[in-house]
Amino acid sequence: MKPNIIFIILLLLSIATIRFGKDAIVANNVLIKQTYLAAETPIFIAKEEENKISPLYYYNHPQLFVPIAQYHRDKNQNKESYWLRKRIFLNAGSSTGQYVLSFANLTFVDLTLIDGDDKVIDHRKAGLFRKTNSLSGNDGRDHFIIHLDAKKHYTILLRVKHIKGYIPEYDFHLQTQLDYLKKTQRINIIHAFMEGAIIVLLLYIAFAWLVSRYRPYIWIFFFLLFIGFYSYGLQSQFTDLCFPNTPQLGWSLVSVFRNLAGISFSLLTIAFLNLRKISRLYYKLILCLMLVVFIAAVFNFVNNYYLANFKQSNWINIALGVLYVAYFSNLFISLWKKIDKMQRFLTYSGIFLVTGISILLYFGLVLKEQSIQYVSMLTQFFVLCITMILLIGIRLKLRKSELDHHKSTEIIVQERTVELKKANDALYEQQIQLLQKNRYIETLIDEVNHRVKNNLQLLYSLGSLYKAGEHHGSQDIQPIQSMQDRIHAMMLVNQLLVYNQNSQLKLNILVIETVNYLRQMHDPEETVAVHVDVGQHWLITTNTSIPLALIITELLTNSYKYAFPKGRDISPEIHLSIIKNDYGTTMRFEDNGIGAKKIVSGGSFGIGLVKDLTRQIKGKVTINSQNGFKYLFEFNNII
Repeated sequence: MKPNIIFIILLLLSIATIRFGKDAIVANNVLIKQTYLAAETPIFIAKEEENKISPLYYYNHPQLFVPIAQYHRDKNQNKESYWLRKRIFLNAGSSTGQYVLSFANLTFVDLTLIDGDDKVIDHRKAGLFRKTNSLSGNDGRDHFIIHLDAKKHYTILLRVKHIKGYIPEYDFHLQTQLDYLKKTQRINIIHAFMEGAIIVLLLYIAFAWLVSRYRPYIWIFFFLLFIGFYSYGLQSQFTDLCFPNTPQLGWSLVSVFRNLAGISFSLLTIAFLNLRKISRLYYKLILCLMLVVFIAAVFNFVNNYYLANFKQSNWINIALGVLYVAYFSNLFISLWKKIDKMQRFLTYSGIFLVTGISILLYFGLVLKEQSIQYVSMLTQFFVLCITMILLIGIRLKLRKSELDHHKSTEIIVQERTVELKKANDALYEQQIQLLQKNRYIETLIDEVNHRVKNNLQLLYSLGSLYKAGEHHGSQDIQPIQSMQDRIHAMMLVNQLLVYNQNSQLKLNILVIETVNYLRQMHDPEETVAVHVDVGQHWLITTNTSIPLALIITELLTNSYKYAFPKGRDISPEIHLSIIKNDYGTTMRFEDNGIGAKKIVSGGSFGIGLVKDLTRQIKGKVTINSQNGFKYLFEFNNII
């Protein structure tokens, strides 16, 4: 929508507003003519004399009254009390019953009803500023319910005091109670529908803010809330409900609600348009406008409540309305190209706002105080239109933000996907390189193991060839056999490591294989009982396995060679146990051989080798040679 289209729409709405205002005035005049007060007898008016407030005084002095059409209104008519007098009788065909005498906007009205016999039959009080406890039974602030007999004629005396600063409009209407209820029912239904719609929108906005936490929802909520209070405050139900004994306070707050609604809409404009960034000038101007409105709200409240000068406050509000129209019209036209499609919904709502303010200004200037009966309904209609347009704009803006967020998220995800793909490709290449290196290392390890195995096997075979020679005695063979035992222990460790393809091997397999080999080499007939107690699932490392295998080999070899000489009656036994506890690992080796009386330090190569191997794996050994050799090894967590 372009700015020139906005001008066309505003022009059309202004023409429609003027036409509607004229029709409203004509309809109001027709309503007056249709009442029973528009009979042949005229309405007379008289100014209240000092200290003369008795109705009978003015009834008995008809010369004080002049026809209201001939009365020249003076400037003090809005401060003093006046008496109205009219002789009424029901038209032909009318029945006896309850009738309603209604009026609009008058602050204090006293009714005195006198029949044809000059007898006062009723006296009532009403008025917008009248306390509730001063009203009669079914009467309201703006109407009396009186009983009239179709066969009689009456004189009505009305004492009117209007203190709102306006020249009072004596627009009294006499209707049957049924006709009055029909009229008020139609109006109440429209108000109820409008107020129900406002409450529903308030609940929707509150829930929307709780879900999205989008700040403009707050200002729309307060804008709609204050406008709702404003339109409801223009109805007498607001005063009856909230301020029954201080009605002037209730009417004084109406203007405050309107000004607070204007401030809320200004804050909404700042937040929704991000006005501080796109135009510092209009941002400063709207801050000044809000300050002026706030000052005017305080002044109007004081002026209305303490001075009852509602007319002056109304002129101030009209001036504020002109400022609002001028500011927002220039704002939306100037910033049209700087705002996006979603923000332009605020412009569309601004059109309704400017139009509504223009209509209210027109009514205020033409109808003055009588415009109150139209303002409430028009305000509710326009605020509902404005709110719905704003909610549509905010919803589209939030939707666009969500789509932009999803789009940016998708871009980030795509970028991260590309980065992850590159990282995966690099990892894949590194994995391939590692696999190649592992294969190369495995090949080297296999080659080394193969060569170690071959070299150990070569040494072992050389010892076997040496022992098979014909010119070697038993003393020459024993060192060779000891060497072969040690070589076999290392070959066994190497074989188990290759088999397991790991840097660890099972301790029980190593011990059992070593014991079986040495039994086969030194005790093929199994005359010596060997008892082994080792856990099945214990693992040891390469650095520990070779020294431990050599230690067991040395101990078993020494026992087989020296512990059990021939001719002993005791059955030879060897006990080997390895125990794991919280403090480390303990290995016990015992035989029931002949033992030794004394162990000479450095006298035995085997024992020296055992001690050196024990120190190599950070252990300690204790040897007891009485009644057989007993070895106690203590290691620090070799398992």
